[in-house]
Amino acid sequence: MLCRNLILGCLIPGWVWGQAGDFPIGARSQGMGNAVVAQADRYASINNIAGLATQTEASAFSSYHSYYGFEGVNTLIFGAVVPLRQELSAGFSVQRFGDKIYNEMSFGLGVAHRINRISLGLKASYRQIAVNAASVSLSKKALVMEMGGIAQLSSTVYLGAHIYNLAQGNYSGEGSTSLPTILKTGLTYIPAKALRLSAELVKNTDYPASVRAGLEYEVIPHLLARTGIATRPYTNHFGLGFVGGSFDFDYAVSSHPQLGWSHHLTLAYAWPKVEDVKSPD
Repeated sequence: MLCRNLILGCLIPGWVWGQAGDFPIGARSQGMGNAVVAQADRYASINNIAGLATQTEASAFSSYHSYYGFEGVNTLIFGAVVPLRQELSAGFSVQRFGDKIYNEMSFGLGVAHRINRISLGLKASYRQIAVNAASVSLSKKALVMEMGGIAQLSSTVYLGAHIYNLAQGNYSGEGSTSLPTILKTGLTYIPAKALRLSAELVKNTDYPASVRAGLEYEVIPHLLARTGIATRPYTNHFGLGFVGGSFDFDYAVSSHPQLGWSHHLTLAYAWPKVEDVKSPD
């Protein structure tokens, strides 16, 4: 299994020693090609902390991502959002990737605030990598800082930016490994209530820049269809979402040209709104 994960690390940039920083979380994100840096929803607690600022209801979610049909190559996430007051919210997240032999854990806490048309957020995450194999056993730890912003340019256009590993932290422990710094910027355009278009540019300091784009369309009330693409590697994304009162359900699939299909599932529950604040989502 360790060899399997190392092989995947060679095929997929950022897979080993940095999986959580490269892959946005949530089936909604996956369905839109992960072009979500300018998007404000509960999953911003992981994808771009600034997007939490306009959340008006306490919520919790759980997401499961299974990659390419390989046993043990999956991610399980739990997150929660708590509005503290008008246009000020906090978010907490727990992520686990891998199996008993190789796994990554991340615990994150962040806060976001909106002032006029600009939302800003800051997040700190404690990350740990553990390898427990017959021939090798090691543990690495790191503190990662993230910062994000979303600006409302007009009633229909939002500009987002996010930096992962702001302080350029490294893993501690035997054979310490550097963490990449990842920069993202992009736009979300909402020409109609039922339609959302997104695009973003992503630059990992270890790899060439990539482009992501996606759309979301409300086919009928409460039922959403999504699709998207991404480059380096080129991937296709498709998804469906159901919004039913307090409960949300999202499912998505994505394809890799060499490794095949991945599946993504998210369940979320929202408590009654604290305040009726206008939000870009």
